[in-house]
Amino acid sequence: MRAVRSVNFTINMAIISTLLVQSEILWKNPGGNLDSLESALDSLNVPRGGLLVVPEMFPTGFTDDIADFAEPLGGPWEKAFHTLLCRYRLAGLLGMVRRHPDEALYNESLFFEPTHSEPILAYQKIRPFCGEKSAVRPGSEVRTFEYQGATFCPLICYDLRFPELFRAGLSQGAEVFIVIASWPMKRHAHWELLLQARAIENQAIVIGVNRCGSDPHHDYVGGTMVVNPHGEVIFHAGDQASIQQVDLDLDEVREWRLEFPAVSDYLQHV
Repeated sequence: MRAVRSVNFTINMAIISTLLVQSEILWKNPGGNLDSLESALDSLNVPRGGLLVVPEMFPTGFTDDIADFAEPLGGPWEKAFHTLLCRYRLAGLLGMVRRHPDEALYNESLFFEPTHSEPILAYQKIRPFCGEKSAVRPGSEVRTFEYQGATFCPLICYDLRFPELFRAGLSQGAEVFIVIASWPMKRHAHWELLLQARAIENQAIVIGVNRCGSDPHHDYVGGTMVVNPHGEVIFHAGDQASIQQVDLDLDEVREWRLEFPAVSDYLQHV
């Protein structure tokens, strides 16, 4: 993973900094993917207070036969990720599959803060993709979390094609949507257009964090993006592995919603 040199984070009431990880995920290699992330972070000057985001199924890559690699709640990869966050004083969003006490597997997006050893929030992917349906159970609830004074809504990959999930997050006050993904190259044009559409529809910042590289089934071209509430792409990572810092301006969301009250008009009728 190519680590891009970081500059100082700017933290104030309306600016939130993110570190977006676009990685060549190693196929079914949890230890190797942890080492790669740790090495990349070690090469950066990472100030405190940002939000680290990694792609979907980060420990293993996207695979249907995930049962052999799914970890229990509070498993070793989860603990190792939290240890990294503590080292750098970061919050983090981790994509992985977890095995619940009833033996059900879920494709999840976990939000951690360094002050808590367990996830603050666990979102289970509501729309598993095709063959994934035979490996994991679908989630049932869109959820949001608060960080640095803003409301975030995590979603996962195929969820991007279902605008009602974003509306559910909007109804909970979401200002920033984060879609972690393993979105293949052959449908990449859809990825970029849908991220922009969801930002416009919801007058929100939409972040899409995708992997790059390849696995035995697909090629991936990254395209990690940040889209502002006007649908403008304010950051695009290209197709190479990297970690990039992007600052989010929450005032842009709040001011646009006041100026052009489409969100208010929607919420009045739900």
